[in-house]
Amino acid sequence: MNFAYFPSNQKIPTSLKGPIKAFKKHEKEINSSDNDGSNEGRLSSDDVLNIITPDLIDDGFVVETSKRRVDKIRMPVHVGEEEKARLFFEVDAWNKKTKVVIEVEAGRAFDNHQFLKDVFESAMMTEVEYLIIAVRECYRGRNDYLKIYEWLEPFYSTKRIKLDLKGILLVGY
Repeated sequence: MNFAYFPSNQKIPTSLKGPIKAFKKHEKEINSSDNDGSNEGRLSSDDVLNIITPDLIDDGFVVETSKRRVDKIRMPVHVGEEEKARLFFEVDAWNKKTKVVIEVEAGRAFDNHQFLKDVFESAMMTEVEYLIIAVRECYRGRNDYLKIYEWLEPFYSTKRIKLDLKGILLVGY
């Protein structure tokens, strides 16, 4: 398991250390290099999320429990007339106290640039300050964690795009 925090010239905030511990605690269970074979043996993002859910709940997170609408976590994006949100994005986990959103991705994290969608959506959410994106280190023989790291590092270092997020934690499992 690897992780990197952006902006890289700042220390990882305390609020992100609990989720890091959750991923480390279950490293052997979710290690993508152990399950990069057939689609049958490959863990889905929901599988990984289910494994770390008890630890996230202990850390104060609300976690998506199923794909049913009632079990999803809907985050407001835009407050419209009469203080009512008109747009929502769904997230895998949310800690209201620490303002941290977690997105666990699997196969499409890099191929479909899902990580970029996660970044932009979380930057638009009204109460979010930090984003954690967890991605496979091994997907079809390629290291998605490193590929995404190669995007996020210059994204932050160039300072050409300004986001209202205080930071992004990239976790490779």
